[in-house]
Amino acid sequence: MKKIYTVFLLFIVATMLACYEDKGNYDYEDISELAISFDEYSYSTTFGEEVKIEPKFNIEIPEDSPRYSYIWYLNGETRPEWNKRIFTWTADEVFKRGNVDLEVTDLKMNIVYMNRTSLNVTGIYENEYSWIILSDMDGKSHLSYFSNLEYDDEKDEFKKTKFYNDIYTSVNGEELGTGPIALQVHFRQGVNYKDEVIGNVCVFQKSGAVDLSGESFEKQIDMIQAFDGGKYPEGAIIYPGTFMDRVDVLSDQRGRLYSRFKASSYVYNSEYFLPTPLCYEDETEPVEKCQVGRGFYRANRTGYAFVYDGKNKRMLYVVNSGYSDEIAGAGKLTALPACGENDKIDEIVPLDNMNGYELIKMAMFGYGYPNYGYFLLLREESTNKVFLQIVKVTGSNGRPKIVEVKLHELKGLPGVPTLAAFPQDRPEYAFFAVGQEVYYVDLNNIGDPVEPYKSFNAKITAMNAESPSNAHMAVGLENGEFYILQIWNAKNTPEEKRIIYPVGEGAYPADNKVGRIVDIQYKQLDHWNY
Repeated sequence: MKKIYTVFLLFIVATMLACYEDKGNYDYEDISELAISFDEYSYSTTFGEEVKIEPKFNIEIPEDSPRYSYIWYLNGETRPEWNKRIFTWTADEVFKRGNVDLEVTDLKMNIVYMNRTSLNVTGIYENEYSWIILSDMDGKSHLSYFSNLEYDDEKDEFKKTKFYNDIYTSVNGEELGTGPIALQVHFRQGVNYKDEVIGNVCVFQKSGAVDLSGESFEKQIDMIQAFDGGKYPEGAIIYPGTFMDRVDVLSDQRGRLYSRFKASSYVYNSEYFLPTPLCYEDETEPVEKCQVGRGFYRANRTGYAFVYDGKNKRMLYVVNSGYSDEIAGAGKLTALPACGENDKIDEIVPLDNMNGYELIKMAMFGYGYPNYGYFLLLREESTNKVFLQIVKVTGSNGRPKIVEVKLHELKGLPGVPTLAAFPQDRPEYAFFAVGQEVYYVDLNNIGDPVEPYKSFNAKITAMNAESPSNAHMAVGLENGEFYILQIWNAKNTPEEKRIIYPVGEGAYPADNKVGRIVDIQYKQLDHWNY
């Protein structure tokens, strides 16, 4: 009987379940997790330029979808005009490593999603891969600036550039001067690790050198104010030299040298240049016909600069004084030995006796701290042959030691070069200008003849190959045209890909012609030059 009762109960329960009507809402919606990403880990732009940041989503969201709202924050602040799907802003402030945050709200589900990228805004004159150009327009000094706004490192091409013609007059509201000679970028010591120093730009000209802010190109001082008594030595026109953190040495039109010892390395122009030309040790006659090595533009400093004494045909060097040396080290000239310990003196041009040779160009390079070197481009006076002597040195803090000296004849040049340009960091190529042609030599196969690299429609009057990674060389012409060449892999670069600015066919942009180009300097950022 008990078994029959149990079966009956199970039957009743089953009947009730069969008759039950489920009135619940089981129309579920699949809620996908929204993921936000960006094409770049960090974005960059220049003050006054427009930047756009477009987010990427893991699900398809129509452009006009009302379901989602967007709020953009820049360094914690937002503006109504930013709050669209694509962030668009014309940069009106300068900062490094700024935060850009995007909040996307799913209005239907009331869920907020977030992600962050970063943004750097540089000053107008603080971009990498940019150059300063000094030219002569009917005798007047003319300063221009090529600014790289966007560069594609993978393709080695400029995506966006801007050319500032006559930048000095635009900024200062006056003419620069007359008789342009050369440019030199120089630096001061940072006050602390956050002090990102943008070096000053010294413009040398016959009417008087002028020192400009590297951040704005505003005039800081006339360099005559940096000489004792507020006047240049009698009859002197000031030319470039070397700016170290404690000792500066400049030259004049006769190749005489003038020095100053700075009380502070934290300012550009403390103390005064002395009016008395430098002499070598106990000699009573000043050195003359000198060339001063411009220096190696990198953060690690050698503490010395090479000086060629053209009157006595010998190589000297000047050291940077330390705090313990005080004024005793200011402008002291020291002789270099003839060669390294293992060099064969009859196979080189001895550094202490370079008679019979003319120094065309001297340039410094580095090949891993504390190892440096100098290129000496020489013309043999009796034969007119051209040689490249490579001097490798080691040591810093004012005590260079010659490692080796090698002399190489440059074969295949159609004449004596008027200009030369050398990359600065473990260079593999050297470049020479003869008339309207640029030639190069492979330094790893320096016995091979030079090869033509690029031909231009006017005489080459300036070259500079100091950009990072040995990537570019700027070329200036007598007719005022300015070009940038890709050089990092010179021998394997097709001829049609060697010019990367200006690009495209057609005539050179008339607005970018600046008069006879006298000098070009790469816009160094936060580096020393010795």
